[in-house]
Amino acid sequence: MSKPMTKITRTIHSEQVLNAFIEIVHKNLPLDLQNTRITTEDILYVLAYANVHRLSIESACQELQDAPSGNRLREVLAESLPDRAGLQRRLNGIFRQQLHPSVWKCKRDFNVAIDLTLIPYHGQPHEDKKEIVRSAPKSGTTHFHGYATVSIVRDHRRYVVALRFIEYGEEMAISSVGRSNA
Repeated sequence: MSKPMTKITRTIHSEQVLNAFIEIVHKNLPLDLQNTRITTEDILYVLAYANVHRLSIESACQELQDAPSGNRLREVLAESLPDRAGLQRRLNGIFRQQLHPSVWKCKRDFNVAIDLTLIPYHGQPHEDKKEIVRSAPKSGTTHFHGYATVSIVRDHRRYVVALRFIEYGEEMAISSVGRSNA
């Protein structure tokens, strides 16, 4: 007889999620803020709000009463973030930290999902031409910022374990994915 599926009914309050997000990101991705009144908490609050409500930074700043302008927040954020490789490394560290230790010790195989996300872009590269990839037309452009995520699928839930920024000219082939038997 198969094990009955139980519906998970946890209640998560938005303030809990916001506080956890700010704590985790603040600890693992310190922002080098200089010559500004904008705080790390201000930036993270706007980013969390924009993410939850699926808004741009500009729209989030307009909706939030005491937020700085979207342009100023983007300027400060761009100046304070590490380079792309450093940012990718730190984000991947955050993803791995959030996984329960039992995932790493588990003897069973997991289903793995790999997603490619292309975000339409109508401007010029910020620093390097490799930042922008080309693909089939979408939203009036063939230029995109791209990233791939790798997720473990367990109990009908996805857990992102890695993120990789996609650069122009990169091959999109996967030679092998699997768990080491060592």
